[in-house]
Amino acid sequence: MAFGRFRSYHGAMNRCIFFILSLILASPWASGSALLLISIDGLRPDYVLQADAHGLKIPHLRRILREGAHASGARGVLPTVTYPSHTTIVTGVWPAKHGIYSNLTFDPLGKNFEGWYWYSQDIDVPTLWEAAAKAGLTVGSVSWPVSVGAKGIRYNVPEYWRAPKAADDLKLLRAVSTPGLVAEISEEAGAYIVDLDEAIPGDWARTRYAAWILRHGKPQFMTVHLAALDHLQHATGPFSPESNSSLEQIDEMLGQLEEAAHTAFPDYAVCVVSDHGFSRIDHSLNLMKAFADEALVTLGPGSGFRGAPLVLDWKAFPKVDGGSAAILLKDPKDETTRVKVEQLLRRLAANPANGVARILDRKAIAAMGGNPEAAFWVDMQANFSVVNTAGELVITAKGGTHGYAPSHPEMLASFFMAGPAVGDGLTLGEIDLRSIAPTLAAYLGFPFPSADLKPLALAAR
Repeated sequence: MAFGRFRSYHGAMNRCIFFILSLILASPWASGSALLLISIDGLRPDYVLQADAHGLKIPHLRRILREGAHASGARGVLPTVTYPSHTTIVTGVWPAKHGIYSNLTFDPLGKNFEGWYWYSQDIDVPTLWEAAAKAGLTVGSVSWPVSVGAKGIRYNVPEYWRAPKAADDLKLLRAVSTPGLVAEISEEAGAYIVDLDEAIPGDWARTRYAAWILRHGKPQFMTVHLAALDHLQHATGPFSPESNSSLEQIDEMLGQLEEAAHTAFPDYAVCVVSDHGFSRIDHSLNLMKAFADEALVTLGPGSGFRGAPLVLDWKAFPKVDGGSAAILLKDPKDETTRVKVEQLLRRLAANPANGVARILDRKAIAAMGGNPEAAFWVDMQANFSVVNTAGELVITAKGGTHGYAPSHPEMLASFFMAGPAVGDGLTLGEIDLRSIAPTLAAYLGFPFPSADLKPLALAAR
């Protein structure tokens, strides 16, 4: 009987070991594949899904669409701007959890000189970079938002600037990158370009640097952020000739990045995402005037940093993000100010000429995972932006913007992925931006339990 029990136990153990080994060998990571994650800032899904309608020549993006899995759109975060969105992509949680609430830090008195959320220490949850490194993967990154000092990235050239048109910013970039990395890459790839106004040349520099890391560092997980499309859409609007031309050049960059990746790992997978969509605008609502007129903000004579209104004091302040604005109270317990702000916002929303789509309260903000410190949120109509400037309440504008609530269809982000074990032509429907991180972690074979959602099913059904 004892021997029979042992034989039964031994057989069960063998079956269990065989099952575990089969799972390991079936995972893309274990078979030697790796993942290149490219963010094309501001890429609406219909740039790719309706490429013919826009006359776009983007063969690499169209191949990924044809040979892999894609979403009809990825619903983003509140607000739909670059830094909170990119942080959600690598954490799988909303801004309310990861702590990156906007592009720029909240700074009503201008003491931080338009400082952005550059530093990864401000992220309150685990990132894909950390989890991948703990799983034994080599990690690289070029120009990913909120990556200064990021744990887990062996080859890191973060997005960072302070005086981007000054030569000293290159020295600053070298200081915040992996020690010695920028100088070494520049010998082969040329000078890096920090100035985001140099849109296309900047993206080509980022491409050369990322390609160098792919060829020489051979990271199994690589993140790259390309920003030119966003820049051109702000200036000229979505689907303008300038914006379309920039995407066609970015498609060339994508091809070069894939080629570099495949020199390191023949079965490198590629995932192309974006942080948000885009909307054309023709008007802006100047909330600074409205708040100053109600003595909620006290303005001084002259102007502040880079010509912004000089704020001396405030009771309530509109933190603008393109198509929306978070309203914060200096004293969250100041009920008198809260009521005054709500009355002001309701008056503004009641006049269609102001372009307000809706006013979100704390409950609605929490349901979208936005900044928990905001008392209200002003969400604009698709053709309106919101600004803090000197001048009239409503002013004319041109070009495009984003930053609206994620419920706007124009704000849908992109998800396209192709590689081993990814279904050909697989349509995922509309997804949540938070699902990207757990999906990529599962694809690479490491756990990522801190994400809010489960991984997407990428295999053919």
